[in-house]
Amino acid sequence: MKKGQSSTGLQWAALSDQGRRRKNNEDAWGAWSFGQMLARMPEEPRIWPAEGFLLMVSDGMGGAKAGEVASQFCVERLARELYARRREPDRGAAMRTAFVTTHEALMAEADADPLKEGMGATLSALWLLPDGAYWFGHVGDSRIHAGGPDGWQQLTEDQSVGAGMVRRGEMSAEDVNRLRYRSMLEQVMGGAGAPLEPQIGRGQWSAGLALALCSDGLYGPLGDDMDEYYREALARPNLTEGARWLVEQANDAGGPDNITVLLARFVP
Repeated sequence: MKKGQSSTGLQWAALSDQGRRRKNNEDAWGAWSFGQMLARMPEEPRIWPAEGFLLMVSDGMGGAKAGEVASQFCVERLARELYARRREPDRGAAMRTAFVTTHEALMAEADADPLKEGMGATLSALWLLPDGAYWFGHVGDSRIHAGGPDGWQQLTEDQSVGAGMVRRGEMSAEDVNRLRYRSMLEQVMGGAGAPLEPQIGRGQWSAGLALALCSDGLYGPLGDDMDEYYREALARPNLTEGARWLVEQANDAGGPDNITVLLARFVP
């Protein structure tokens, strides 16, 4: 791929698994190319499209099969909404608006079908731009991590009851872990239709940076400290093998939920 006058390659791979205890998979992921038209991102992209790439992970919830409808709806609708705003000068505002309009469209979809009433989803999205910047948007408790050999950091904040109480200083992390309702979400795409406040952030990428998007089915059984797991995954022969290894680790740890991970890295 071309970035300015230098050449920087982008590798990526994604995998979603039902897990050991769930009857169906309500997770979804998306990888889109923002070129002259909106398109699925190729497995080995050769050039940077004019407005970059969009990577997403979503974890659905709802009755019957509404959860998987909601997550798939989110990764497809957000791509269309953001693509329509891809040339707006304020990238953060474009991302925020795309999240809100997707939220509203998901609620309208639920209202039109009693079997989908109240369906919702988490949504974590990463917009990689050819100028070396990235923007992320986030709702719920899926996560986006960035890092490399020197360590990893979580870019997103879990929008759950427990995480919110810890951030506000109302309880310690140890005390929150004893609460039965700690994982209840304070923000969700769709759902009961509460006003949406997505987390929006910006960063810079360069060769050597790696990124990971995942649902709570990955980090839940493995623990919050994912550094060693990501390092081991990136040491595999390729990212496809790395994603497969991560899913295996989550399943070996009990696999209580659907597991989805999307790995990406920039290589010189």
